[in-house]
Amino acid sequence: MDIHDELLKRYKYLYDNKELILANCIVYGIEEKYIKQKIKELKINLKRINKNPENQTLIDLVNHTISAYKEDLNKPKPYLSSKISDDYIDMLEELILGDVDLEETRLYRFIENIKENNELLAEYNSMINDLEERRNNNRHLKNVLTFTVWKILSYVRKKYSSNATVSLALDKYYNLDRFTIANDDCSYGYYIPSDDGISYNYPNSTLYACAYDSCVAFNYRGNEFEEEDNYYASKLDDKITSVFYPSQFANNLASSEMIHNKKEKMLENIKTKTITTISL
Repeated sequence: MDIHDELLKRYKYLYDNKELILANCIVYGIEEKYIKQKIKELKINLKRINKNPENQTLIDLVNHTISAYKEDLNKPKPYLSSKISDDYIDMLEELILGDVDLEETRLYRFIENIKENNELLAEYNSMINDLEERRNNNRHLKNVLTFTVWKILSYVRKKYSSNATVSLALDKYYNLDRFTIANDDCSYGYYIPSDDGISYNYPNSTLYACAYDSCVAFNYRGNEFEEEDNYYASKLDDKITSVFYPSQFANNLASSEMIHNKKEKMLENIKTKTITTISL
């Protein structure tokens, strides 16, 4: 097995099927705590502006906003949850890091079964469209990628946050995804070098700004369900407590080099999708 060919094969499957893979991580929920807090704040402001009859237009606007928030308390919305079941993480992990052939993994069989069932596929596409619509209506998120291989990898990364072998193996995937997302032909994986002051063209640049070794959050408040991809994380310290991982593929991938001729390899291996750089 050529380690890079196998990496590209698995990455291609993740990339081509990322929407369906991540659709299994969608939850419908209500940000109850946040909404109730906003209603409370608006009612306080309403008492203040009610004292001046010239504020009628503003009063009407505040009342309308309060009504809209009250409606949201009874209307679950779709979110790409940052917390998913251990079993599904195991399925992701098997395909990404395991010694099992791609076509024999549980995730592959699960996703292919969805694609072959028209009724089930329609249900998944409906969830995907609902989520995209909600995010497109948010001015901070409308230009941010919803479904990424990066996000799939990060579920596994969080499980093994202190394992050097897993981190190094996943870095080879992150490196490919940096190129796919932003045409960034770099030599690093999840973390960027702390002294790298280059301005990157990533699609969540409206949420974060990279200032050498620090990342600054902008106005987006986030929500209790989702965790956005962070392409600007810098490694500040090592908290490695383990290097053992029971997979020859993962160990070989961890000790391998990054793919240097990414453009040639990606165009050769990913023919069903167009690699584009998203400009904001």
